[in-house]
Amino acid sequence: LSSGSWKSGGSITAAANTGPARHPRPASSHPASGRSYWYWFSNIAPQSYGLFRLFSLILSGEKAPDMKFDIARQPLVPAFLTLAALAVVAMWNAGGPAVDTAVQAGHAAGTVDIGRNAAGALAVSSPGELLAQFQAAHPVWARWIAGLLMLFTGMSIGRLTVRYNLYSVGTCLAIPLYGAIACGLAVGGDCLTTFAASALLALATKNFCRSYCNGFGFDAIFRASLYIGLLPLVATAAAPLLILLPLAVMLFRRTLREVAVAVAGLLLPALTLCYVNWAAGGEFLAQVAEPGSAFIAGTPLSLFLSTPVQNLVLPGAVFLLDLTALLFFLSDIYALGTKPRLIFIFNISALLLTAAALCGPAATPATVALAAVPSAVLLPFMFVRIHRAIALPLYLLLLASAVISAVLQ
Repeated sequence: LSSGSWKSGGSITAAANTGPARHPRPASSHPASGRSYWYWFSNIAPQSYGLFRLFSLILSGEKAPDMKFDIARQPLVPAFLTLAALAVVAMWNAGGPAVDTAVQAGHAAGTVDIGRNAAGALAVSSPGELLAQFQAAHPVWARWIAGLLMLFTGMSIGRLTVRYNLYSVGTCLAIPLYGAIACGLAVGGDCLTTFAASALLALATKNFCRSYCNGFGFDAIFRASLYIGLLPLVATAAAPLLILLPLAVMLFRRTLREVAVAVAGLLLPALTLCYVNWAAGGEFLAQVAEPGSAFIAGTPLSLFLSTPVQNLVLPGAVFLLDLTALLFFLSDIYALGTKPRLIFIFNISALLLTAAALCGPAATPATVALAAVPSAVLLPFMFVRIHRAIALPLYLLLLASAVISAVLQ
């Protein structure tokens, strides 16, 4: 056979060699969240093997290889273990006199509710009062639930920072930082209300960030507004955080239709509680008027004036670290992408509103823990930009301060 006989059949096209053109699969055939969850848990086995290998070298007396642990690029497993240990410390020390105070406060709130019911204003309790009553009746279960809420909030914040690549490096440092700040700042007996409010703020932040997309984000902005609307019903002092809704609308450039959906989600918890109270025989607006009067009654800065000076050391240190991280952010603001930059601005605004809530007359010692959510997002920006010789001692000092504060409270 000559080579000419092969050419007589014509040239073979590229389509004949490669087959028919492949079109992208429909959106329904792509898993929505499996890839993100696989990212979180796929590296557990290799890192666990590394930890077991290190322990075996220590027990056998062999010389371990030289390792330089960079705290700024902390992987998932050490971050989760640190968060779990801090949650155990926080819940273990949530008992004692603080819980007795919470029980007395719960009984007092129940007595006040009975008097209000007799007057006909309030027929049902608010979510914050229900949580306080549950903790007073079941303190052990309340501590378990609060610990799980602490774990959930820390992992949600860590997933948010990794998903949007806020620090330009792969790190889960926000997870243990939230645990350290929440463990050190969560003083008082109402741990269930404290961590429920922190979880609502973290969920609202996550969904507001999700709403920043090219298309419509009705689902995400409705959920975020719903969580923000629930927040003052759980913790009255968190009412200034309602300003996060118009701020998110302006920052993330949402349309008027999405604004209407967000306003509906914001008003839904309060209107539902008012309707239930009215159906039970109370006044319709009593559930909104009572927290409003409690928020404006009292003296501003009463929290700082009534708190001992030694209890203000750790919050002041966290504030200074936040201020330093803010300066690092302002110096590198144009080196970030548009979405990370807006997320940082949103969290800085949430931190400022939390500080305003702490200066209000309705602030309680448990309200300080709300600052752990925006601080945990902001502080790793500083840790990834300072030298390793400074970052590691500063991180260990923060962990030790949180544990000491939790033990001594």
